[in-house]
Amino acid sequence: FNPQTGQVGTKVDTVIYASKDSMSVSMPRPSNDGRFLIYCKDKFGGIPVTHHEADLWILDLQTGVSRCMTEVNSPDYADAFHNWSSNDRWMVFGSRREDGTHTRPFFTYVDKNGVGRKPFVLPQHDPKNYYAELQMSYNCLEFVKGPCNFDAKGVASKLTNDENIQFQ
Repeated sequence: FNPQTGQVGTKVDTVIYASKDSMSVSMPRPSNDGRFLIYCKDKFGGIPVTHHEADLWILDLQTGVSRCMTEVNSPDYADAFHNWSSNDRWMVFGSRREDGTHTRPFFTYVDKNGVGRKPFVLPQHDPKNYYAELQMSYNCLEFVKGPCNFDAKGVASKLTNDENIQFQ
């Protein structure tokens, strides 16, 4: 795709050949500067956070080199649902590394060479008790730059009525 002209090319190319390893690739997320692509790789595809072997991988779009982010991934549990910060130096992702069941939000710094640092869980006032008592999972993690005005009751009422209403 050429963003200057709006033209779409005619050649289709496969960027990652996961089938060579009998694996699946899901959730590709390019960095905002176009330098890297982080994706999830696991045996079955679909919802990677439900598969223990799911790991985050990074593709350097300048060199074409792809590698497992072993410095970020948990050795025993799924890591997935990742996203970049607006400056491409931070990544948020969901991981089940704490208890194997609940997905928690972890953050990692990613340097200019695409190397992540030790991940840490979303800070809380009392994280040990907060996460031990929380019986819910975090999904679809995103960075935001301001408040999110969201009327959950309003959306729920529109989703549960019989009318086809388009809303923004």
